[in-house]
Amino acid sequence: MRSVAPALLLTVTALAACSGTATPAPAPPRTTAAATSSATAAAASPVAGCEFYQAADAKTVLGAELKPAPKFTDNEPGKTDTKFTSCVYWTADDQRYANVGYRRALTPAGAADNRSQFTRQRTADAVAVAGVGSDAYWDTPNGQVLVLAAGDALLVISTGVKDAPKAGRSRSDTEKLARLVVAHLPG
Repeated sequence: MRSVAPALLLTVTALAACSGTATPAPAPPRTTAAATSSATAAAASPVAGCEFYQAADAKTVLGAELKPAPKFTDNEPGKTDTKFTSCVYWTADDQRYANVGYRRALTPAGAADNRSQFTRQRTADAVAVAGVGSDAYWDTPNGQVLVLAAGDALLVISTGVKDAPKAGRSRSDTEKLARLVVAHLPG
């Protein structure tokens, strides 16, 4: 039996307590560098800690109206080497979600721990996901994509239906969300 890191499981369990209300329209695209920066800031999540995760990304994947803000959870309060947060957008009807767990390395030890967690979580039936971060794979048993991103950040991404089994999660939707979110990550 494989070792499952408790921090990664927190992302999944955080979904049970998620709630929110309806989504603001994203800012229209602009053409100048200053305008693009303003558009990105306007489209970013209204919740501190989830700025990299845009409502438009979740809406594209879920194909439905969303609650106005993601549910934010600090999964490792008090940690000094890493900061692991979860940002979950729910559809307005509370039935489907798009979740991004983002574990940033704050120290070299945190970077090493993220790389270790990424490797330990990978099972024999994991499927590589190309074009996402430094390395990424579909974690079949948990129905999620894990991404090792720039700066040794670890992302745990899932999409799904409320109260449905992990095995029923959409791999294609989750991979699509991973590609969208990684494009917005800092640094």
